[in-house]
Amino acid sequence: MQGAPKYDLARNGTFVIENYHQAKPFSNFFPGIAGIWGIPMWVFHVNRGQGIACFGIESKDKAMVEFQPANKAYRLTSTHGFRTFLKVKKGGTEKFYEPFRSPLSSPFKISQIMKISSHDLTIEEVNTTLGISIEVNYFTLPEEPFSGLVRRVTLKNISRAVQSIEMVDGLPSIIPYGQNDWVMKNMCRTIEAWYKVRNLDNKAPYFQLDVEAADVPQVKHIKEGNFYFAFDVQ
Repeated sequence: MQGAPKYDLARNGTFVIENYHQAKPFSNFFPGIAGIWGIPMWVFHVNRGQGIACFGIESKDKAMVEFQPANKAYRLTSTHGFRTFLKVKKGGTEKFYEPFRSPLSSPFKISQIMKISSHDLTIEEVNTTLGISIEVNYFTLPEEPFSGLVRRVTLKNISRAVQSIEMVDGLPSIIPYGQNDWVMKNMCRTIEAWYKVRNLDNKAPYFQLDVEAADVPQVKHIKEGNFYFAFDVQ
């Protein structure tokens, strides 16, 4: 269980919310800045779940995670946004744990903090029951020929015991490039016939539609795509 939310403004200008799941819901966008040679990305975030509700380039018609208005984002971010699942082994016991959920029904003693600056978003959770802390930091990628959202996950064992931890982390779904917001909300099942996923051998899947889905005689091939990759640093 957590207490009432607490708000603070740090000396470096970071806005800090303790117990952010208990705070009144709010939403905002990352600043759409990518430097002189970069490509900006819009990132919509809320104070629920792991923060990021949706993101993409140019407009909601080019989303990588489906755009949702704030009232829906408050409800859906915990299940449709980034999620993390941990299997923690200590001694002869094994426990399963998903951080950054609402703590109201959690069997663990946890504390949660959200930090919002002018350029990034950080969430932290400390689970004193399991002796684990986890931090997630988001920021957009500047000065590159493509737009990107960077997500850094840091997991620490803060107990004195040796623990074995397995982690699954990421998004439940990614939208292939080439479909607009209307198609996603009205023809999402039909449009799956156009989906292509390439570059799997290089562990950086490239999601796109082969051709533009439209009732016109011309066939417009799509070269652009959405992609992601992950790497581990220890």
